Amino acid sequence: MSVSTISYPSRIGFFGGSFDPIHIGHISLAQQAIQLAQLDTLLLCPAFHAPLRTEKPYFSTKTRLKILEKIAQENPGFEICKLEIEKQKTCYTYETIKEVQLQYPDSTILLLLGADQFNRLQEWKFHQELAEHCQFLVFSRNGQEVTPPAIPQLSYQLVKNELIDCSSTEIRKRLKAGRSVDHLIPSAAYPFINQNPNHS
Repeated sequence: MSVSTISYPSRIGFFGGSFDPIHIGHISLAQQAIQLAQLDTLLLCPAFHAPLRTEKPYFSTKTRLKILEKIAQENPGFEICKLEIEKQKTCYTYETIKEVQLQYPDSTILLLLGADQFNRLQEWKFHQELAEHCQFLVFSRNGQEVTPPAIPQLSYQLVKNELIDCSSTEIRKRLKAGRSVDHLIPSAAYPFINQNPNHS
């Protein structure tokens, strides 16, 4: 008689952000993270409103989530984490990571960060607690050098990733100017990008 057991992923990547909108650079980083860090699952966690961001998201929560769900369907290993969206408020990464760990108590959590954010990690709320609960996968952005913040128990891995010159800020600027962004976003996002961006 066989006993069925629930198998949990041992290495989980956590990739949070506004994804306003998600672009080809995000997708490339996520795919490279799965391969280079041997992740079993990568969680894409859209923020309702990022703590260090001042302006309101250009695209509605509903639109950003629909795009991510479509992309996850097309990319094995991608999953959507709706914890922050469902709270409908600004969440701190540490709080979300704690909830993920409750769901996957035996898994190692690896937090994906660009070098720019990693260098500013001491500005994050609960940065010490975060360093105690997860490891960091640090990606290059525009060739920026990594200056590890002086945080006790900090565990990180530098990833030599392919650089893609693309940003959500540039995409929003092009959209406001009526210019094409098709070469900057995944094809799954095409049907949503041309809709009223703040339609909820």
